[in-house]
Amino acid sequence: MARTLPPTAVLDALAGLPVGRGLTLDLDYVGQFVGRVLWLGVTPTAALLDHHREVHDRLDAAGVQGWDLYRPGRWVPHCTISMRVPNPQMAHAIRRCLEMLPVRATVVGASVTDHANGIAEPLPS
Repeated sequence: MARTLPPTAVLDALAGLPVGRGLTLDLDYVGQFVGRVLWLGVTPTAALLDHHREVHDRLDAAGVQGWDLYRPGRWVPHCTISMRVPNPQMAHAIRRCLEMLPVRATVVGASVTDHANGIAEPLPS
């Protein structure tokens, strides 16, 4: 969502908002972003898009800026499966994902996560 997300600033901005919790997500399709990123597509609902906008409004008000691709109106709701599928394996990986769909999931938690720097700060319920 951004190059950096300071956990403390995000936690403060989202205080009192149960980020994502209780949302039901229908993952109905598979996609690929440039750079070998494989993902499952979440069917957008009014509840999901409204929640996404609320999160962004709060982060914007706190001065926490995300990338434009994640802004309301541009965001592609998805669940990343892998950031680096080897090119020769992509077609096989897509077929395997399609064999598993559809998937219905309920969000039970969220965190500020930065895999590159080993940060995983859970957001309070």
